[in-house]
Amino acid sequence: MTVSSKRRAQVRMAAAACVLPLMLGGAALHAQEPAAPVAPVPAPLRPPIPPLTPAQAETALAVLRTADAQGLQTRDYLPADPADTRALTEGLLRYARDVRIGRMEEGDFPSNWRLRPEAYDPSPELAQALAADRLKPWLDSLPPPYSGYAALKRGLAKYRQIAADGGWKPIPEGPPLKLGMDDPRVVALRARLAVEDPLVKASGGTAFDAELHGAVQRAQRRFGFEPDGVVGAGTLRMLNQPVGQRVLQIIANMERWRWMPREMPATRVQVNSGAAIVTLFRDDRPVLSMKAVSGKPGDETPMLASAMHSVVLNPPWNVPTRIANEELWPKERANPGYLSRNGFRVITNDDGSKRLQQRSEQSALGRYKFDFDNPFAVYLHDTPTKATFERFSRQASHGCVRVEKPRELAEALLAGDPQWTPEQIAATLDSGKTVRARLPAQVPVYILYWTAFAAADGQMHFRTDPYDWDRDLLRRVGVLAPAKTPAQEA
Repeated sequence: MTVSSKRRAQVRMAAAACVLPLMLGGAALHAQEPAAPVAPVPAPLRPPIPPLTPAQAETALAVLRTADAQGLQTRDYLPADPADTRALTEGLLRYARDVRIGRMEEGDFPSNWRLRPEAYDPSPELAQALAADRLKPWLDSLPPPYSGYAALKRGLAKYRQIAADGGWKPIPEGPPLKLGMDDPRVVALRARLAVEDPLVKASGGTAFDAELHGAVQRAQRRFGFEPDGVVGAGTLRMLNQPVGQRVLQIIANMERWRWMPREMPATRVQVNSGAAIVTLFRDDRPVLSMKAVSGKPGDETPMLASAMHSVVLNPPWNVPTRIANEELWPKERANPGYLSRNGFRVITNDDGSKRLQQRSEQSALGRYKFDFDNPFAVYLHDTPTKATFERFSRQASHGCVRVEKPRELAEALLAGDPQWTPEQIAATLDSGKTVRARLPAQVPVYILYWTAFAAADGQMHFRTDPYDWDRDLLRRVGVLAPAKTPAQEA
């Protein structure tokens, strides 16, 4: 039995436990008396779920028939026989849970997907909704209450319609296409862009003109690329992704929205490791946004929620053991003196083992470190390597998040604390001393992974899924078949 089928069997059992008293009319079933009485384990008190009225059954069927609009699979919820009210009630319970908190159980999450939904039992709410004859309003309240989720839902409908209309044809391979060229492939490029961009005319000649140049730039912004207007290998690869892949990408990101709390803190730091962006929110509005560098594949930045408690000025770098063993000690052996030249010192631990620390003047953390508790020892920090922010793909760290504007972020987080004015921060940095500046109030921090989202104009933006977590998630919830093992492939 797969994880998905096992979970659904558990949900069916829970649903049956709530529905069974209705089917039996409250009559008790008696088995043979046991030889020795066993003290009963008290079950949680739940209101019995009232039988569905004919009108409520029609409402339930109408909602379950459109479960695919929420990125779910309708077949998981509709009963084989629409007149079977018991099966219909079970389907409602499965749908309510899945659309509210997602299709994964706690034990199904990988360890670095630390962002988890709260436990949710829909049975009491369903009972209340049926008793008050408010089934439809209750069902409508279940999806994530965020504009980002609603935008993905609209995007899902749009891209499914594009697929139904035939999708788009791939642009043939060839040399980069750019302004001023005359190339037969321009016809395919224009037709491809017109599918998603209403400002582009699908028909036209083979000349790469200024209008098409602007359309390519808009597409590149939607992919997170530098908008140079040149259709090189990266832009061509994104344009040639099939529409079905975009549909699946939207579904995966809708699933992640269900793991979010029902209400986000109005002030928060939000990291999108998939797009490598950091944003500070105040009063639920973005007030500071910047490029970031997140973990490279193999050293993925985990998804998590925590609270930022301090900014460390002039931080030394306590090198993780793995990085020291795999990267720095080999460099020292190959080139003696490497460690000292780069500001590292060897520290002997209490148990006699050795560790490396890089002094703040040459620290890979730069001059700012933003601390929050988590089991992965990751944090946000400055970096002396600024050129990385100019890359199209910015997954390059060992898991921590490098920020493009550390001074602005530090001053914004410490604003309101008379001890930490911008002048005092600057003076502390100039002193070279390592100082921990506590925030006036802890600021929630969310490290998320979005590879599909909508801009203010409603246009969908897509990223490359650098960690392959979209595909992993879709397999875990049963949308894609599980990956074959080497033995199966053989």
